Amino acid sequence: MDKYPLAILFDLDDTLISFDGASDKAWDKCSDDFVRQHSYPFTKSELLSTLNKIRKWYWSDPERHKNGREDMIKARRDIVGTALSEFDICDIKISNEFADYYSACQNELMCLFPNTISTLTKLKSKGVRMGIITNGSSVGQREKLSRFGLESFFEIILIDQEVGYSKPDTRIYEHALNLLSLNTDDVWMVGDNLIWDIQAPQSVGIYSVWNDYRKSGLPKDMKITPDRIIFDISELIIGAV
Repeated sequence: MDKYPLAILFDLDDTLISFDGASDKAWDKCSDDFVRQHSYPFTKSELLSTLNKIRKWYWSDPERHKNGREDMIKARRDIVGTALSEFDICDIKISNEFADYYSACQNELMCLFPNTISTLTKLKSKGVRMGIITNGSSVGQREKLSRFGLESFFEIILIDQEVGYSKPDTRIYEHALNLLSLNTDDVWMVGDNLIWDIQAPQSVGIYSVWNDYRKSGLPKDMKITPDRIIFDISELIIGAV
């Protein structure tokens, strides 16, 4: 593309904010600390492997995923409780303390991607209108926006718990277009989730940019084709190398 769109819609977690990266580090730290503090007959590696298995199972179900995103404290307690039960640990106090310790660690480790502010500042200086479309709790997502000083960049902020429908429901994209009074040809969507941020907006005609920040490449046999793939949002700046 050799010119900017009139507006760009951004996902929040793992597009502007490093969320999963912080999660991986926090689970590792908390598992290590848990094994050191208790005398259970399993290793950190075994605990972490079980937690990752349960996390994958938990978030794989769309309804559970939606409910979990809207109450992350409960979701994490459910994940830890289920994981520990596989080691015959059914003490709610212990599992909740573990989950809440993880929440504190994850929150502490969460940060902006290095080029987020500079990229948003440059786009704004070019007159590009911007919006956020994100799934999650209203309180949680707005706290992140405030904490990292992002609110002033965005003309619209759509959080699924506030608007009543979640990505990949295309109504959230149609709502954004209506609020901006723009056509699909004038707007891009940028995000890391191939279904939510690429397939869904493409289905209504929005040019969609996949932020492959992990540099993992498209999964084998993937039928979703992003209009563009980037590894860092700074690549949105025309002329950026």
